[in-house]
Amino acid sequence: MGESAGPRVPPKAFIESYRFPWGEVSEASAVEKGPGRPPHWEMVFWWTRKPLISARAIIAGCLLPEDTSPRAFLRGIGIGGRSKAAHNNPPLYRFDGVELLDPFAGFGSIPLETMRLGLKATAVELLPTAYVFLKAVLEYPAKYGRRLVEDVERWGKWVTERLREDPLIRELYDEDVAVYIGSWEIKYPAGKQCR
Repeated sequence: MGESAGPRVPPKAFIESYRFPWGEVSEASAVEKGPGRPPHWEMVFWWTRKPLISARAIIAGCLLPEDTSPRAFLRGIGIGGRSKAAHNNPPLYRFDGVELLDPFAGFGSIPLETMRLGLKATAVELLPTAYVFLKAVLEYPAKYGRRLVEDVERWGKWVTERLREDPLIRELYDEDVAVYIGSWEIKYPAGKQCR
C-alpha cells in the first residue's frame, strides 16, 4: 500500500510574506484619503470607501508568489510612480484567467482595481444607493466611454441653465454666495440642550 502524501498545500502568496511592504502601502493609502483622492470620490460621501491603491496592493499581493521583490511590487502597483497619488499611476501588472467576486462592493474600489489589473470582476451590492454608484463608476464608463462624458456635460449645462431661470432656485446660487457649509451634527457649546 502506497504512502499518502496528504493534502496539497498551495504555495504562499506575496501578501502572506513578512516582506510585504505594508508601511509603503499604508502611506500611499493615506495620501489618497486626503487631497490626492480620486475625482469620483467627490460624487458622494461613502462611509466604508477603501483607498484604490490598498485594494490594488491586496489583490496583486494575493496573486503574486511569496518571493516577489518588494521594490518590484511597489513599482508594479504604481507606488513611487510619476504621480504622488499612486492610484493615478497605472499598474504594470496584468493578470489573466482569474475572476474576483466582491459580494459587498459598496462604492466599487475593489472591483475597479480588479479590472485595472486585467482581471474579471463581479460586483454585488444590496444597497440601492451603492448599486447606482457601482453602475456609475464601473459599468457606464466602460460601456459608453467618451459619449458618457459628453452627455453628462450637455445635460449638466441644461439643468444649470434651467435652475438659473427659476426665481426660487436662482437666489440660492446667486453670484454673491461663495459657499454653503454642510454639517452632520452641531453640538451646543454650553453642553446643554436648547428648548
